[in-house]
Amino acid sequence: MENNFKNAHEVFKTSDEIIGLTVGISMLPLFRSDKDMAVVKKINRPLKVNDVLLYKKAGTDNEYILHRLIKIKKDGYVIRGDNLYINEYNVTENEIIGVMVGFHRDGKYYECDKSFKYKLYVIYIRISYPLRFVYKKIRPILSRIKRKIIVKK
Repeated sequence: MENNFKNAHEVFKTSDEIIGLTVGISMLPLFRSDKDMAVVKKINRPLKVNDVLLYKKAGTDNEYILHRLIKIKKDGYVIRGDNLYINEYNVTENEIIGVMVGFHRDGKYYECDKSFKYKLYVIYIRISYPLRFVYKKIRPILSRIKRKIIVKK
């Protein structure tokens, strides 16, 4: 998910917090493009699985991404957007800029550590991943079968 955190390094020199408009579909349904705002803070605690991290993609000048931490490994972090099916491996601490602590949606603020709805969402998104992955793979096949059935009628 690209966002307007493009000057995050500069902002974090003078502030501990950034509020930015999210852009893209990689974190759907949590973030709607150009509608929801994420609140990201400097990292002041050990990272944990399910944290949403702001990181600078390796090998890019200005590509900042907001995705969920899936797994912590010795050689780096495994990160993935909630609406994606491909993991990004070996993201290092040097690439991570901040951690999301909350977000604004439809005029309401949700704090990640305190919002029961957000915690339920995280459980749902993690548990449903295998089913959503399988559905994504078989959906084109089901569409072809449906078209053949409709054509035969």
